[in-house]
Amino acid sequence: MNGAGPPLRGVAPLLAPAAALVLAAAALAPFPAAGQEEEEERILRACRQLGQAELEVGIEGTIRDDESRVPLPGATVLIRYEAERGLTTPEDVRVEADERGRYQVCGLEAFREIRVRSTYRARRGKERKVELDRSQFVDLEVDMGDAAFVVLSVIDAADGRPVAGARIDFSPLPVSGVTDTLGRVAFRSMPPLTYGLRVAHIGYAPLETEINILTDQRAEFRVELNTQAIALAPIEVRVTGRDPFLLTSGFYERRQSIDEGYFATHPDIDQFIHLGQVFQFKRELSIRYRRNQLILLNGRPAIQLGYHRGNLSEIPLDRVRGVEAYRCIEAPPEILNAVPIRMKMRSCNLVAIWTY
Repeated sequence: MNGAGPPLRGVAPLLAPAAALVLAAAALAPFPAAGQEEEEERILRACRQLGQAELEVGIEGTIRDDESRVPLPGATVLIRYEAERGLTTPEDVRVEADERGRYQVCGLEAFREIRVRSTYRARRGKERKVELDRSQFVDLEVDMGDAAFVVLSVIDAADGRPVAGARIDFSPLPVSGVTDTLGRVAFRSMPPLTYGLRVAHIGYAPLETEINILTDQRAEFRVELNTQAIALAPIEVRVTGRDPFLLTSGFYERRQSIDEGYFATHPDIDQFIHLGQVFQFKRELSIRYRRNQLILLNGRPAIQLGYHRGNLSEIPLDRVRGVEAYRCIEAPPEILNAVPIRMKMRSCNLVAIWTY
């Protein structure tokens, strides 16, 4: 490093040799593993009618920087049909990726050949040739330039002490991190770009500024935060009648967001018990979600706990806090992450049981 230097307000880049930066880099890797993220993208498909029409197909995928694999939100995708003798050439199709770099195009003409290219901030990716014999995933890349190695050091402006636990957020790319006990966080593979930077920590005034990350740059940026008095709002206690365990497990949020799912809490199940309709309740659940069932018990695959479809009836209904069931493709990451990849099925129904 070039030394701490005089105190600076805001952000100051400090050019640094590679060896010193490696020590600060050990704290975290801000980007998720590509394999895990790709699996989530394929499960959380937004177009439910992808390729259902006989002569229509669709493509979808994620647009990333080809080196760092960071998603590129707002990137555009241009689709051009190849001209074929005797056939009318459809117009070009242009779509924009969402905030996670995902794009989707439905209603493309089947059995045609297209060329697909992505663009992000005037940088064009490589063109890909795609045969539309079926609906498929087509992930795209854009060469943003050689990635940079960047360290951010956050200190208290008054006494120069490192600020641990400060939240770092870059925009427009979804890159973020949290400083370690030395007030540092390392980003090993940053696409070169002018970023909006926001640094926040409780007790300090949030800092928002811009920094320019250069191609193949290896540098440290120092951020100084000023203390700020915080007026805490009065504590408000609300009695919701919700099961605390189901609340922390995200049960109620999933019930709101999954339209075609089946959700029952203990009071719902208790009605079956008192009305003598326990058999009808189990029969309804089995009929609606009987094929290719993936069963979870308290967030873990039931088979790992010694349960399967045949002996689930051994779980007393009065111990059940809640039951949720829906198609596996509807399952959010917090549910699917508990399932080993080898147990995941492309077409299945998930039944999650939560017990006392």
